[in-house]
This record gives sequence, C-alpha cells and structure tokens, in this order.
Amino acid sequence: MKFELCIFDLDGTIVDTRRDLTTAVNSVRASYGLPEMSMEEVTGYVGDGIVKLVERSLPDNGIDIDKAVLLFKEAYKAHLLDTTRSYPGIKEVLLQLDSCYSALLTNKPYQLTKAITDSLDFTGFFSLIVGGDTLERKKPHPDGVEYILKKSGADRRNTVMIGDGKNDILVAHASGISSVYVKYGFTTIRDFDGHGPDFTVDSASELLAILK
Repeated sequence: MKFELCIFDLDGTIVDTRRDLTTAVNSVRASYGLPEMSMEEVTGYVGDGIVKLVERSLPDNGIDIDKAVLLFKEAYKAHLLDTTRSYPGIKEVLLQLDSCYSALLTNKPYQLTKAITDSLDFTGFFSLIVGGDTLERKKPHPDGVEYILKKSGADRRNTVMIGDGKNDILVAHASGISSVYVKYGFTTIRDFDGHGPDFTVDSASELLAILK
C-alpha cells in the first residue's frame, strides 16, 4: 500500500517526553505536599491531554484542578526540553517520506508541541500540526483526522495514523483510515477495545518499511 497521508502522534512516537513530564507532575505534587511518583506511574497517565494527566496524578480530595493544571503548565514549560529527545531513527523515517503528506496529531497543547518540534528541528517535516487545543475534541474523537484530511485533500483510503497509544488506534478506526502501532513508545497495549492496529512495529526501520 502506498500512503499519501501519514499522520503521526507525538509523545511516545516521535519523541520521548517521559522524564520531563514526570518532573512537571512531581513539581505539582510537591506543591501539595505529596510524594514523588515514578516515571512509570506518570507515563501510564499520559495520552488524553494535560488536564487528564494532572487529574490522574493527584488524589481526589478537593484539589482545585484548574489551579493544578496551571502549576503543571508552568513547571512543564520550565523543563520542556531537559531530557526530551527523538526516538532513534525517526528523523530518518521522516526524511524519506517525500511522497507522503505528513501531519502531526497530538493531544498535547499546540504551543508546547510546537516548542518541542521547533527545538528538535522536526517542525519542517510536517505540513500541518494539530494540537490538543486546536479543535474542540481530542483523540480518539475523529475531528482531528477529519480536519487533516480536509486540509490535505488526501483520500482516507490512502491515509495512515502512526502512534503508540490506544487513542491513536481508536481514532484511526473511527475515521476509516489505516493504523500503525509502534511498540517502542510509552504504552504496552493488549486490549484495543476490539479494534486492533493494521500494522505493529518494533522500530523506526520497520515503520519505514511499511510507510514506503
């Protein structure tokens, strides 16, 4: 299959942001006198946007979530690129997708996403970047994919979503496009709610073989 539109997730697919997200979460927890969480615990809460990450990282005991989200954003901006790096081989994959319209679809806010892609020299690979606040509804709702399809003019039959999370596979299914699950990312998924990926890869080289 030759894909004309390749839609990528960000965290866990293009870049490894786990440690910096953990630093920001633990900064918020420290503000409330709470002990630190491990990177593994925090990583398990990632995927549905910042508000959900903060909610899942704090006890349900009357904490003002709006205030906590603001604290998180301040901390995350301060540590956004302390350790965040791209996954091995992923830049080479993007370099070789010259015949594919590439877009980025993430539940991370647009400004934070753009700051990361700018700093790591990834922005130029994407014709369109859709953040978690670009549209009203995030993945797994299909709005983001439909928006990208409209902007690109691509045929959904020749479109693929690449990601490491369940939301990436579910949004692909909901949009009627193909999907690739990358196992090198954040999550180890055994249950895709009955909608498994079309392809599964362990590395960037395997991903390139599918997309090319």
